[in-house]
Formats: sequence, C-alpha cells, structure tokens
Amino acid sequence: MLLFMLTVHAGYAAEHGKSINLQGGVVSPVVSGQPAGDDFSWSREVRFIRYLIGRDDYRESLFLLEKLEPENSRQLDSLHYLKGWVHYQQKELDRSAEYFLRVSNDSPVYRKSRFFAAYNLAHKGDTPKARGVLERTDTGQGDLYHALQRLQLGGIALLKRDLEQYRLQAADFSGNYHVTATQEQQMVHHYIRLKERRASSPFVAGMLSAAVPGLGKIYAGKPAEGVAGFLYVAALGLTAFDFYRGSGPDSVLFVLSASAAGAFYVGNIVGSVTASRRVNQEFNHEMDQRILFDMHIPLRNAF
Repeated sequence: MLLFMLTVHAGYAAEHGKSINLQGGVVSPVVSGQPAGDDFSWSREVRFIRYLIGRDDYRESLFLLEKLEPENSRQLDSLHYLKGWVHYQQKELDRSAEYFLRVSNDSPVYRKSRFFAAYNLAHKGDTPKARGVLERTDTGQGDLYHALQRLQLGGIALLKRDLEQYRLQAADFSGNYHVTATQEQQMVHHYIRLKERRASSPFVAGMLSAAVPGLGKIYAGKPAEGVAGFLYVAALGLTAFDFYRGSGPDSVLFVLSASAAGAFYVGNIVGSVTASRRVNQEFNHEMDQRILFDMHIPLRNAF
C-alpha cells in the first residue's frame, strides 16, 4: 500500500513538473520557491488522504494523518476532523468524539463535528456529555441546524427514558425540513411505546411461578416457555405422587421423582425471574437501537 501511495504521488509530481522527497515516511512535494509544508503541500496531502478514506483504507489514512504537521489553526481543525471521521468509520466512537470535539468553532466543519461527537457519545451511553455538547453548539434559531439539534436532544432524552425532557424538546418539532421530518415522527412513535410500556417485575414473576409453575413466564411475556414449564413440573409432580401412593414415602423412586419435581419447581421460579429481566433488557435494547438509528439518519443526510 505504501508503494502504491508513493507511486501515485510520484506520478502526480511528474505530471506537474514537481519533485518529491520523503520525510518520516510521508511523501512531501518540493516546489521551486515554495517550501514543503505550506498550504499547497498540505492540500495535496489532505486530498490524497481523502482519496484513501473514500477507498475505505482507514489504516493507511490514519498512518498519514499521524505524520501531518499542521502549521495553522485551519490545518489543525482539518486534521482533527479527518481523524475523527476515520475513527467514526471504524466504529471507534470514543476516539472519534475526542477528535471531533477538538475542532474549533471557526472551522467550516464545526457543526458537523459537534453533532457527530454528540451522537458518538450518546451511542456509547454517555448521554449527559452528549447533551452538554449539543446544548453548547451554536445552531442559530429557526433553521435546519436548530431542528436537528432538537431532534438529537429528543433522542437523547428517550435514551435516558426522561419522557418529560423529551416532551420539552419535541415541542420544537416542526416537520418543516425533509432531513428531520420523518425521524421526528419516528421519535413520537418511540415516545408512545416507552410511555405505554409497563415493564414486568422480576419479583412478581417469581411469586406467580411459586403459586402456579410457569405463570411467571407467561406474565413476563414468554407464554410458550410458561406452558412448557408448567407441563414439566406437573408431570414430575404427578409421577412422584404416583410413586408415593404405590410404594410409600420411603421408596427410592418416590424420593428421586420428588427431588426432580422440586428441582424443576425451584428452577421454574428462578427462570421466571430471569425471563422477566431478559424481556425488559431485550425491549430496552431494541428501543435504544431504534432511537439511535433515527438520530443517525438525519446526520448523514444533513451533512
């Protein structure tokens, strides 16, 4: 890959009557009367790195980005943004957010960097910091960026299950921008599902299965598992009772069957508690993924 990069640079330099030299593994053009490292050299390097990013060659992109030495704040912002974008593409969201947040508010990609930094933080579960980033981002009033900010803050509120905070953000949903209109509607659906959802109680599930084996699993939303649990415990209990009537309480068969029935009975109670927790976790995970998806789509469309 490095040989390929050198060949591309060399070909470009030859076509334009320029020479190249190597500095720490980075190809740097040398133009007569124009020192290496100036804006011309920088822009060539950045264009090549963007080309590599477009080819999904993130490893080589980061290698070259680490070798760049910015000479002014504009170049430094560009470097931070590109590093943030490469880490974002690699799903290294913590590192991505770190670099995006270093982009200054004078940069043309300031807003994009802040929005993606906040999304990355929200995706990693750091919703308080994500909210803080968005609230400190200057988006103007009554424009697309303001609508995008409200949508992102609404999504973060739903991720936190803060329904009151969501309602405050949703009050600004206008539906005036095609970039955000569909996802604003989706956020409303997510809000309704979360509001109407009544999470099952693991304690109640356990108590129900103690009273009637399998009933706790039915309560937790696993009816098939509940019916199966009831049949297992009932069958073992009837078998033990049969041995008790035929052979008496001292019978080995009775002791074994009664022990098996007791074990399944206790296991059914524990399983009901676990099922309740699992169903709650599955629901929350599904909702989080849906919310994050509807936060992400407008960002990719807007930028």
